[in-house]
Amino acid sequence: MCRDCGCSKQTVEVNAGPHERNTVFVSLSCDPTGCEDAHTVQRVDGNGDAGEIIPSQCLSSALPTVDGCAGELVWQIDHLDAGETATFVIGPAEETSEAAAVSINIKPGEQADICVGDEPFTSYVVREGIARPFCYPVIGPGGLDVTREVSFPPKEGIDHVHHKGIWVAQGNVNGTDNWSEMEGHGRTVNRELTVESQGPLFAQLHAANDWVDNKGAKILEEDTFIRVYNTPDSARLLDFTTVWTATEGGVFFGDTKEAGTVSIRLKESMEERAGGTIRNAFGAIGEAENWGKPAPWVDYYGPVEDRVCGVTIMDHPTNLRHPTTWHVRSYGLFTVNQWGLHDFTGDSAKRGDYALPAGHSLCFRFRLYIHAGDTVAADVAAKYLDWAFPPQITMPE
Repeated sequence: MCRDCGCSKQTVEVNAGPHERNTVFVSLSCDPTGCEDAHTVQRVDGNGDAGEIIPSQCLSSALPTVDGCAGELVWQIDHLDAGETATFVIGPAEETSEAAAVSINIKPGEQADICVGDEPFTSYVVREGIARPFCYPVIGPGGLDVTREVSFPPKEGIDHVHHKGIWVAQGNVNGTDNWSEMEGHGRTVNRELTVESQGPLFAQLHAANDWVDNKGAKILEEDTFIRVYNTPDSARLLDFTTVWTATEGGVFFGDTKEAGTVSIRLKESMEERAGGTIRNAFGAIGEAENWGKPAPWVDYYGPVEDRVCGVTIMDHPTNLRHPTTWHVRSYGLFTVNQWGLHDFTGDSAKRGDYALPAGHSLCFRFRLYIHAGDTVAADVAAKYLDWAFPPQITMPE
């Protein structure tokens, strides 16, 4: 049941669970009408006194949530020991006129620029003539781009021209290739960009897109939600949720490795073949131990100029075929791929095909963690647990 964070003060308890938590974002699902208002959040000390107001942010969104609630209240907790329970009091507040710490500027027909503070982070590009929207550049630690350069037209001799920044694609959707840019490929066409929220903790963009075949016939509708959090530039968090709805009839997704439910093409210097490292949640290292293998997260890191930068992609436990398999290569392609089971296993009896009935939707949730240092230095395992198994919020009797 959705909780109503309403207008009166309420007390909630946040339990860390079995893990230590550091600078973790927590989310309270609530009545979407309540989350159109501003709130105050204060931590209660051992004497029962409420402390200073903690930055928080409300959102009423079309974004589907695990429990079905459409509204949420988000705040950040600096630290919780494993097993610790903290008490917070939530109350109404006046709307503030302060500038958003994370902001989105939409340039109609071109792109949506997302900034954290005064620093650009990424742009969601929808310009005419592209095969499908993508995020580029993606600025990581120290202001360094962690993606391969995208140019128009593509540079001569570049491989895999369809690998652009961060993107969504699938190579066999009702027989249409909406992965490559080869002759006869399908396209993803943006219908609308909407800023759903901007504030002290995050900004959220909603992109409404259509997948079409090479003749322009609509196949399905895609709703992608990109949330970027207010974090230091030593680490960025991007939540990427994409919902595919069979609006035109049933949709068949065919078994293929040529797909990325979310994908990123990394900067050349980060590639494994150039000295970078691919490592998954189980400790498997390199393309040979990660390609086509299931894991809840994979981290890919390597040198960018004078430092080491990494990108982790995390697969949410609610996703289809979690833990997902990975199409991750030594040349910098890094994708979540639930579809290519035949290619990955070499076994014709194992298929990644999936039929989506007319009127139904598939929802995928991913988190991208762009960080400094290697997997251990960036505490990737803990960051995954913060997201996939967050602190639990309860309302005491």
